[in-house]
Amino acid sequence: MRKLLSVLFVAFLGFATTPQAFAHVEVVNSFPEQFSNVNPIPTQVWIEFSGNLQTLDGQAVNTLEVVDSTGIAVNYEDPIISGGRITTKISGQSAPGAFTVKYRVVGDDGHVIEGEYSFNASPDYAEGQSPMPISAGPEKAEFSIGAIVLAVFLVIFAIGYFINLKKDKR
Repeated sequence: MRKLLSVLFVAFLGFATTPQAFAHVEVVNSFPEQFSNVNPIPTQVWIEFSGNLQTLDGQAVNTLEVVDSTGIAVNYEDPIISGGRITTKISGQSAPGAFTVKYRVVGDDGHVIEGEYSFNASPDYAEGQSPMPISAGPEKAEFSIGAIVLAVFLVIFAIGYFINLKKDKR
């Protein structure tokens, strides 16, 4: 019994520690960049992700919203998806100040990625002016399925081992 459990444990460890392709798409570039000062106010905003974004005919699965300093959404028309990039146009009537870019996209793996970032835009920004401080939101911890399964298997293995130890003492 002990040999069988040892063989199963080693086989499972080999499977569980093999690198898995569970990487989700993430932001790799954007215009304007997070925390930047832009002069003049941009006419478009785009975010580029590490993988392609899903597109479904007739359904808006990817959104990109730009809100100016007055709290009004200043993007117009549907966002354009090209591979891993989502782009939207911004109204020329936007109020200067802090802009917030909110996004919700679906990667090719089906995983939904949501987030937001801010930048400053005004025709009055000098070249060397420092960006406005913006606090980042809390990061979410993610556990891989392999790690969870490994933890469960280790607990079961430990229980079996101690039960087997008690049987041997009798």
